[in-house]
Amino acid sequence: MSDDQNDANKPSSADNMRETGIVNVMTSTSMHKHPTAFIKTRLPVLEVALDCDKMTAQLEPLLAALARPGEQPAVTYAKLLAYKQGNRGLIHYEVSGTEYGETCIVYGKLYPELSQAQRVCQTMQSLHDDCFKKSPLLGVPRALGCIPEMSMLVYVPAEGEMLGDVFGAENALRYVDLAGEWLGTLHTYPLKIEKHFRLATELVNVQAWAVLVGHKYPEFADEAMHIAKHLQDHASEMAFETRSPIHKDFHYGHILVDRGLKVIDFDEMRLGDPNFDLAHFCANLHLLAYRVKESPYQFSTLQSAFLRAYARVADWEPNERFVYFYAYTCLKIMKQLCSVRGLRPRPEGDEQHKQVKLMLDQGIGSLPNATRQKLSSKFATMIMNDTERK
Repeated sequence: MSDDQNDANKPSSADNMRETGIVNVMTSTSMHKHPTAFIKTRLPVLEVALDCDKMTAQLEPLLAALARPGEQPAVTYAKLLAYKQGNRGLIHYEVSGTEYGETCIVYGKLYPELSQAQRVCQTMQSLHDDCFKKSPLLGVPRALGCIPEMSMLVYVPAEGEMLGDVFGAENALRYVDLAGEWLGTLHTYPLKIEKHFRLATELVNVQAWAVLVGHKYPEFADEAMHIAKHLQDHASEMAFETRSPIHKDFHYGHILVDRGLKVIDFDEMRLGDPNFDLAHFCANLHLLAYRVKESPYQFSTLQSAFLRAYARVADWEPNERFVYFYAYTCLKIMKQLCSVRGLRPRPEGDEQHKQVKLMLDQGIGSLPNATRQKLSSKFATMIMNDTERK
């Protein structure tokens, strides 16, 4: 089951408010004062994970790599940052006695299965220690290892601001250029990973997404289903690549920037077609451009900078697979908007309707016309022209 299918199990807006309250009291100093909140997380491992003394012992072998000479790192505070009921959790630890100064921040991510934590840890370590080792401006968080008994991945989080939060700044073009370079570096790296992109699963997803959009907004039902049907009907023609490492959730919300750029969240990493990540980023960028500037027109400039930077590294040219995955991502974003999911802010009412229509128009506009099915749509031609500009 993909993460997108799991969206159906995520809480509604009202539930999100209740869960925020639960997270606020799940700390090393207050957890036992709120037993009901603890029970509602359905994560009994928090009994250990939020205990500073117990976690100091559990983390000792992993924190040794960060230790200041003559000192032993110790957990001084723990707080639950986010969780999925009975499934996953993300915990913030404050640690003393490290080379990072008075307090070092370390994250612990809980998984349902140890194998998931180990797979993500191995991926992050390969990217940190090898793939981006020679790129001083590019990187990923530093994974320290796993605690097998807790199915927990432990890592030093990346610092900086989310790309979406600095989108209106003067450095926006530089940041999207770095994002393209980062992605090109990933896609050309021979990462060993067993997980593969499953097209059949995604084709089931797009059908369900179109139905959901049509249920929420009946006036959009036919066009949403048209996108889904196009994706299903033309999948066999695409000759997708299958052996490149792809992030599979690459968007501005998973990119941190300061002097350089780092990407986070590798749970969905797998082998697949690089155009998936490219299109996923660009479609989400279009929505961000609308949200920040009240107009999507800046989108083409930023998209071109991103794609040019990517092409410098990965020797890429616009192709029908990019267009295919762009339409796919537009439909995915529509589904997220209709179900109040996805990247924040999550609009409701008239603004939700407006943004769903925005992405519907993008998805429909990206499809090839009825008589010429390959890279002949106006959208694809625009991509080609923009990426050739210097």
